[in-house]
Amino acid sequence: MIAAQSPSVDTGTKVGSGSNLTCTSSCSTSGGYVGHEVPITGPCADFSIPLNLTVSQRSDIVNLTFGAYFTATFGSSGGWQILALGSSAGWSISSLIDLSLRPDNGLINTSPVATCISYISIPVNVQQTIQIPVLDADNDVVRCRFANGTNECLNTCPPGSLPPGTTLSFSCILTITGITVTDYYLIAIQIEDYISNTSTTPLSSVPLQFLVYVYATQNCTLKPLLTSNINDGTCQGVQVGATFTMTLIVTNRCGSSRTLNDIATVSFPIIIKSALVQNTTDTSLWSMQITWMPTVNQVGSQVFCAVASDSASVQSDQYCVTFFVGLSSVPLCPGVTVSPTTMEMSTTAMGITSQQSSQYTSEITSTIAITSSSLRTTTTTT
Repeated sequence: MIAAQSPSVDTGTKVGSGSNLTCTSSCSTSGGYVGHEVPITGPCADFSIPLNLTVSQRSDIVNLTFGAYFTATFGSSGGWQILALGSSAGWSISSLIDLSLRPDNGLINTSPVATCISYISIPVNVQQTIQIPVLDADNDVVRCRFANGTNECLNTCPPGSLPPGTTLSFSCILTITGITVTDYYLIAIQIEDYISNTSTTPLSSVPLQFLVYVYATQNCTLKPLLTSNINDGTCQGVQVGATFTMTLIVTNRCGSSRTLNDIATVSFPIIIKSALVQNTTDTSLWSMQITWMPTVNQVGSQVFCAVASDSASVQSDQYCVTFFVGLSSVPLCPGVTVSPTTMEMSTTAMGITSQQSSQYTSEITSTIAITSSSLRTTTTTT
C-alpha cells in the first residue's frame, strides 16, 4: 500500500472522509482555486501500530493566477481525539496563500515547512519544552504563534485548549506541563514567515496541529535515547533519483524491565523502514534502517521526524531532520533547521487522577509550497 501509493487511506466515519481544503476567506481573489479544491486525504505514507498512528500524505498542483490571495481551510464537526480541554466537537485548520510578488526580490514566496510527531507523550507534572523543527527555503524570519479564530482552530483554540502556564515563543519553543494522567491536549500552531525582523505582516501562514499525551511517572524515569548517523535538527541535501539511507539507533536506558516497541516516524512517500532489530551483543541497543529515493515532485523541503517508544509507552525525545531535495545535484540547504528537543525543566508534586480515554488520534498538517504560478498543496494526516 505504501510502495504503490494507492489507494487513499480509508478514514471511514473518522475526520476528513471525502473532505476538501476549501476557500474560507478572500475567495474573490483566489485566482481560480474555487471550483478546483483539493481533497485532504491521501495514500498511506507511514504507520505505527504501538502508537496507533497512520500517516497519509498527498501533493496536488493547482494552476492559479499571479496575485492570488486567499485562505484555505479544512473544518470538521467531529472525529478528533477526546481532549482534556477545549471541545473536540468542532475544530479547523487553515493556511494563508499569497501568490503576489515579494517586494524584496520580485519572486513568489515559498512558505516555511514544519512537522511533528502526533502524539508526543510527556510525564505528568513535569514541565517540558518541545521545539518545533522548521525550515524556510527563502531564509526568511520565521515565527510561531498559537492558532486563533474560527478558521484556524474553531473550538480547539489556545489558551482554553491547553493547561495553565503553556507558552509558545516566536522561535517555536512550546512549554507545557501535563496535569492529569491520560489527558490529551491539542497544540494548534501557525508558522509564519516575514521579510525582516521588523515586519508585522506575514508572507504566508502554515498550520501545524498535533496531540500531547500525559503518562504516569515510571519507576525508571529515563527516556529511550534516539540517535542517528545524521545529526538531530540538521538539514541534509539529497538528489532526485539517488538512494539515501540513514540508521536510527535507540538505547534502552531502563534495563531488562523495559523493551523497545517501535520507532514511529512521520515521513513522506516513499520511505522504506526495516524491522526494528535488537543488537545481539549489547541488548540495550536497537536499530532501524531508513531508505528513500527522492522523486521529482519532492523537490524542495521535506521534514522527517521520529520517536522511539518503549514497553511502558515512554517516548524518546523527538528526532527530526530536514531534507532539501535538488533536481539534478545535491543542493546546499537554505536557512536553518531548529533542533527539536524535549527537556525536563522542573518537577512539582501533585495528585494524579486517572481517567479513561479513547486511543484514536487524528492530525492534519497542511503545508503550502508555491512555485511560479502553480500552487502545490501537501496535506499530511495522522
